[in-house]
Amino acid sequence: MVADSIKYVSFDGIIWNSVIESNTAMMFLEIRKNNDVQLVRLDLSTLKFQTKSVDHSKWTQLVGAADDLLYFIEYQDENDPNKHEYFSISWDEDIRNSLEKIPEFSEKVKHPHIYESGSEYHKTVAKFLSLDLSLSCEYLEWNDKIIISYYLRSGNEFDRYLLLLRNEDKEFKVCQDKQMKGFSPGSFFVFKDHLIFIKDQNEVCVYTG
Repeated sequence: MVADSIKYVSFDGIIWNSVIESNTAMMFLEIRKNNDVQLVRLDLSTLKFQTKSVDHSKWTQLVGAADDLLYFIEYQDENDPNKHEYFSISWDEDIRNSLEKIPEFSEKVKHPHIYESGSEYHKTVAKFLSLDLSLSCEYLEWNDKIIISYYLRSGNEFDRYLLLLRNEDKEFKVCQDKQMKGFSPGSFFVFKDHLIFIKDQNEVCVYTG
């Protein structure tokens, strides 16, 4: 469960990758459960979604979406990332179209700044939060809001928290992930008027501010 101001939708499986199609404000997800792979088309305004199963190997990664086409990279050798192929499929058809390269996408997404542990910006955030932050953090100013992703030690591992301040007052704080081994970038992003983050690897959360 997340804060009352946040809308969310949960999925049966692990959200492996996600991309935004800017023109339609759709979010496409790659969800895996055991050896099964599903694609999800999620409307960020309503959180209504459609799913479809695909026969993709575990070395395939969703990397972009544009004009209802989904773009993938497929690695041919797990020990050599330079050996790979690109392809696309449409949402309505599973016909695989080989590509020479992946086109550039205009996601219009705002990503947070990463403040490396020990840097001056990191020390400033830690002092502001009055916390001992042993891992790097992520920070973004969004209109009258500040968003901070930070980690607190939990035994030998870390729990990741997401804090949103509006005019320096706390709007919400969410425990986003538990028992993490270390810092992982990309904890959240902003698209148009939506703050979007994934919680517990299976829940898409949307805050509209």
